[in-house]
Amino acid sequence: MNLKQVNIELSPSQVQQILAISLDDDAEKALEFIKESVVKQVQKALQRH
Repeated sequence: MNLKQVNIELSPSQVQQILAISLDDDAEKALEFIKESVVKQVQKALQRH
């Protein structure tokens, strides 16, 4: 897999989720969010078109 710089877009609900995770200091929620949202977007951005 060739790595490159990627830009991802977050929906308002995802931004809200991030802010809530930050306030709660909940490591499990943070990891779940990264796996379910961020990783998928990064993988999609890295796919060849």
